[in-house]
Amino acid sequence: MIIFTLKQCYEFSIETYPYLNILFCGDNVDIGKTDEITSFQDLNHLKDLERYKQTNRNSLNVNRVFKEDYNYSMKHVTFLLPAYNEERSIGAMLEQVSEYPESKVIVVDNNSDDKTAEIAKKRGAIVLQEYKQGKAHAIKKGFEHIKSNFVVMLDADNTYDPQDAKKLLKPLMEDKADVVLGSRILGKREKGSISLFNLFGNYLLSFFASLLFSNVSDVCTGYWAFKKNVIEQFLNEGINSDGFDLEVEMFSKISKNKFRVKEIPILYKKRSDSPKLNSVNDGSKILKKMLIYWLTGLKKKEI
Repeated sequence: MIIFTLKQCYEFSIETYPYLNILFCGDNVDIGKTDEITSFQDLNHLKDLERYKQTNRNSLNVNRVFKEDYNYSMKHVTFLLPAYNEERSIGAMLEQVSEYPESKVIVVDNNSDDKTAEIAKKRGAIVLQEYKQGKAHAIKKGFEHIKSNFVVMLDADNTYDPQDAKKLLKPLMEDKADVVLGSRILGKREKGSISLFNLFGNYLLSFFASLLFSNVSDVCTGYWAFKKNVIEQFLNEGINSDGFDLEVEMFSKISKNKFRVKEIPILYKKRSDSPKLNSVNDGSKILKKMLIYWLTGLKKKEI
């Protein structure tokens, strides 16, 4: 730990030290170098630093910390959860998301006939209604209401851990990626979370996606993080999917537009009820759509 007096800090530049913990303690500033950021809540001291910069004539050089594209505050993040009859899991899911109190939460209810929307509202989420049935329609509705700089998209069935969100957001906030996928293949999977048949199908689809577009280990994951400009591109081009083929459509457009992509290992948990995915029908549809997007891309290149 290095101790600087405020007078010394006037001449100290943070610009050459991108990862610093800075805590105001009376007349001193404690600065400790860290290798990685483990919690966004640990960075609340940046608010104190910004307040000091605004109220003192001889302010610190904090340009590196406060660049527009380098902001670690969760107030710039929206969690987007599509939901269809998830009353058994939505409450627990939103309770975990509430550990990021500054973030916004949007739940898109897709014609649920249970208490999904009611529970989500009680938990403080913004609840939107999408009457066209299908995950892709729900996600499109949510995308149209995004105002934050960053978006975390995850299923509402409590199979994904919101604690992994900070790992997905870190490359975006450091401007090292435009899109981050949470990979179940690279991460840990609870026993019974995915059948061997579905696992093989996912390997197969990811193989074809890697062959046709760009390398990916888990193209069917439901855990994504985006910069806002990526979502704007999706909306400008239009979202043509209606169901679980959404992920492969997004991935093909991400590849076509040369957005920077990273994959992060995540935890995948077992569902509390039966899955809504029809392995054979949905898998065949996803593969078919993948080939269509690839062929469409080839035709546009030829033109």
